[in-house]
Amino acid sequence: MGLKNGGGISLATKSRYETPENFFPIAVDDFFNDPEMIVDYGKSLQKEQMRGQPGKRSQSLWEINNLLANAIMLKLLSCYYDLEYTNVYWQTSDMRFQEVPRFSENKNDVRNKGWIHQDDEFTEGMFQLAGLIYLTPDIDPDSGTSLYNAKSNKHHRVYSKDVLYKNGSFDKEEYIKSQIKHEENFEEKLRVQNIFNRLVMYDTSEWHRANSYYNGDGKDARLTLGFFTGNINPFTPLKRIKNSEYESIIKLQIGKNEN
Repeated sequence: MGLKNGGGISLATKSRYETPENFFPIAVDDFFNDPEMIVDYGKSLQKEQMRGQPGKRSQSLWEINNLLANAIMLKLLSCYYDLEYTNVYWQTSDMRFQEVPRFSENKNDVRNKGWIHQDDEFTEGMFQLAGLIYLTPDIDPDSGTSLYNAKSNKHHRVYSKDVLYKNGSFDKEEYIKSQIKHEENFEEKLRVQNIFNRLVMYDTSEWHRANSYYNGDGKDARLTLGFFTGNINPFTPLKRIKNSEYESIIKLQIGKNEN
């Protein structure tokens, strides 16, 4: 799950998915019945810096409390499946609390902005579904998440961001140029505001980013519960929606009306 390392600008080709194949994006407000309990639990866990990632993350929840992790994952999957009638299985997953402090007191500072990326780039196709639950009360709502469409198959990436996340040292001029060049290849298609106890989920092939790590007065870091899961059975919902049988019936009925 690590990111590529190195300095300067590199070219990264688009991952194996041209468009999302498995899950459509959704957002659910008031996801947990008692979010304050989840916040207290998440803050109590020890966290460490992960290579190429901003802030600090806890150990995988599966290793800390397997029953808790399973219960949360089933609650997440219930957004797509009726678990009373469907047995859902998954083979791979990861779930961690993440705290990211602001990088600058200036909300518009480039360091507070996340990079547009695909999770498939870094997880080698292990996962199909990703998402996070926002767990910071009264945070700046612009610190949410956006999804993007790619305009081309090649995108400029700068890996000096890894250095920024590690020790805060970076060439600001080069960083800004690289980010602007990278963002020219994308158009925003969905923006989700950071609202306390809001869930956002999406296919791992979606281009996305954290819009900001700015957290207002800086007292509380941007706390989220992030997750990935993959090898999900049965049929994933986007494939079900795009079943050609439905389209054949639609085309047939419209054709009858036109004749």
